[in-house]
Amino acid sequence: MIPASRLALTTALLWFVAANLVGLLLGVGALPYSWRPAHAHMQLLGFVALMIYGVAYHALPRFRGVVFRRPGLALFQVGLANLGLSGMALAWGLNLGPGVWGFFAGVSFLAGALFALLMLEVLWA
Repeated sequence: MIPASRLALTTALLWFVAANLVGLLLGVGALPYSWRPAHAHMQLLGFVALMIYGVAYHALPRFRGVVFRRPGLALFQVGLANLGLSGMALAWGLNLGPGVWGFFAGVSFLAGALFALLMLEVLWA
């Protein structure tokens, strides 16, 4: 398993626990409603997307019978995804404004685009 896959799977599980904690705190009224979008992003981008990244980095090269050629770039992509998500979640929860949220949304977009390019290389190279 390449380091990017291990990191993506580990952080996916950590985001899952964190998102559930935020959901619990929202449910009991300990957090303001500004955290609701953060909770959703933590579940969808944190748990779901990172789980997909981790499984895909491990499985797709094996399905194709090829060696994954860019493990360092994949590790950078997972770090970028975590950075973008952290920034978006905090921007929503702390009401930091659309400029801050938009910047980190752009970082997340770049991470997603990089993942797509890396997987297209695996599928077609």
